[in-house]
Amino acid sequence: MKKTLRCIKLILILLLFPAAISAQGLITGTVTQADTGDPLPGANIIVKGTSTGTTSDFDGNFTLNVDSFPVTIVISSVGFTTQEISVDSAQSINVALQEGLALDEVIITGNRSRPRTILDSPVPIDNIGVEELKNTGQPTVDKMLTYKVPSFNSTNQTISDATAHFDPADLRGLGPSRTLVLVNGKRKNQSALVYINDTPGKGEVGVDLKSIPAAAIERIEVLRDGASAQYGSDAIAGVINMILKKGVDMTSVNVRSGVTTEGDGFYYGADLNTSIDIGENGGYLNFTVGYYDQEETNRAGEPGGDGLFGVIFGDDDILNGTLPWLQENPDLGMTIGQPQIKKTDIFFNVGIPFKNGKGEFYTFGGLVYRKGKSFALYRAPYWIPDEFNLLHEAGTEYQGFQPTFETDVRDNNNTVGVKFVVEGFNVDVSGTYGRNAVDYFVNESINLDLGPISPTSFDVGAYSFDNLIGNIDFSRAFGDVNVAFGAEIKNERFNSIAGQPESYIGGGVQSFPGLQPANEVAATRDNYGVYADLSWEPTEEFLIGGAVRYEDFSDFGDNTSWKVAGRYTLGDDQGAIRASYSTGFRAPSLHQIYLSNIQTLVSGGTVSNQGTFNNVDPVIREGLGVPQLTAETSDNITAGITYKPVSNLSLSADFYHVKVDDRVLFTG
Repeated sequence: MKKTLRCIKLILILLLFPAAISAQGLITGTVTQADTGDPLPGANIIVKGTSTGTTSDFDGNFTLNVDSFPVTIVISSVGFTTQEISVDSAQSINVALQEGLALDEVIITGNRSRPRTILDSPVPIDNIGVEELKNTGQPTVDKMLTYKVPSFNSTNQTISDATAHFDPADLRGLGPSRTLVLVNGKRKNQSALVYINDTPGKGEVGVDLKSIPAAAIERIEVLRDGASAQYGSDAIAGVINMILKKGVDMTSVNVRSGVTTEGDGFYYGADLNTSIDIGENGGYLNFTVGYYDQEETNRAGEPGGDGLFGVIFGDDDILNGTLPWLQENPDLGMTIGQPQIKKTDIFFNVGIPFKNGKGEFYTFGGLVYRKGKSFALYRAPYWIPDEFNLLHEAGTEYQGFQPTFETDVRDNNNTVGVKFVVEGFNVDVSGTYGRNAVDYFVNESINLDLGPISPTSFDVGAYSFDNLIGNIDFSRAFGDVNVAFGAEIKNERFNSIAGQPESYIGGGVQSFPGLQPANEVAATRDNYGVYADLSWEPTEEFLIGGAVRYEDFSDFGDNTSWKVAGRYTLGDDQGAIRASYSTGFRAPSLHQIYLSNIQTLVSGGTVSNQGTFNNVDPVIREGLGVPQLTAETSDNITAGITYKPVSNLSLSADFYHVKVDDRVLFTG
């Protein structure tokens, strides 16, 4: 009997062994453009419902390992209609994609495991291609997004010192500090500037979005939902992820120019983007270089009378504009508008596959150098005198002066990493360094307290901020369950450097008294974070997921954030009903904790030099009883629906409610 059983087992093994062999296999093929027949590099080829996938090489060829048959393969590419193909066995297939709107394009932001689309994602995401950005006609990425994403805002600021050179930007009106910016999924460094003028985002810190050239970008994914449980601090309002170009079919050179309808603000720019193959397995080096030059605009108007100094001096001639100088200068001598900008940028993106396409070494980054000039409040002759003829020739009638506020901005970042597979887990290990620095200069101005020895050009100080970040991320699909987890460690530094003594002696230079030695600071801090992310699809229509993240900061303590989200798809990929709830947090930036300075501000019906005290100053902590800054926390609810009535049209409607506690503000 035992011998008979052994024979049956042997027969079953012999019968099932070929089936087991055939249940695994290799799918190869070529992806082309249907209208031209040309190869389509960079197309996504993914096993539907899993995170298993690959991309086509420069000849459109691909190789995909699958665990079992039959499978459904999803083929997609930016600007082409997505296709699904059922494959029953190891074979070679040819796919021709039709041009179309990229409504179903795979997105990666807000999801660390299985690929999603903007239609079936459990949270609202916008996926914006580079052509859509260029079609806005705007010269910089921040302005392009303003015209494409309804919940995103960035506007030019004037008569606002360095703020005029950065332009605060935010999502959902929650301020620049609460939007996390990523490049290729890696955290972008903040700028060195705190917005302390009376502008949007006063008292906050953001990312310098002018430091990322549109020519280097393939697409931008905008997650309009709280994501602190996945990405850590700053993601209360959402996440902006800028995906850089990889391999491109051809070198592109763009030259652009424009001018306002008023005849000012002339700008011109040029950029080049190209790529070269590295090896024979789809490796690439993408390179972008660009230059941009922008002249100022002036929308000062002609009020005639000076309502500010007419009241301060109690002079009706100034107030009503009957003073001879005001009659000759009804615009009060002002220049109010966008600043002058000259910008040069270099960006690169490199990927080198290894282990037969199962691993990749990558590096990307860039350097941006930008010079700017904006204008301060005009010093009319009835306000500031020039007794020593420093700004006008002796014997000529003194007309006053308008100081210029000028900046040298350097922003650089670089990420180096490697992706590979270990025991079925997709592993991504990376290191990122980013720095933003700005030097301030005031020209066409004087320091009254220095009398005849006052310079007319001043170095008024500098700020810099940099961070060093290490990340390790794991993800894997276990059937209908997707698991992701990882860790991050980060070091941040903020430095403030004093200006030349002539800029701050006495009352300081007119328009922006220089940073003093007492304002100098070299602050650092460290933090680490760990996270876990889990999603489950019990059916093809239903998805539920959650995430939790723990962060610990060396200067104020720790925080735990969590998130749950769900989605139910409608019909045959026609849309979805979705909802999420999350908690979030934002660590106060080093700038907000340690920055102090003196500025000339207009407020309360007068002009005066006003001081900004930092959070560690005894005047603030002991005198006014202001406690140590700690993390902001938030609760975020989002619910909505997506619907695609026809192939080239999708609709979405989302409700959101965000509550922020312990918000860090600039007060005075």
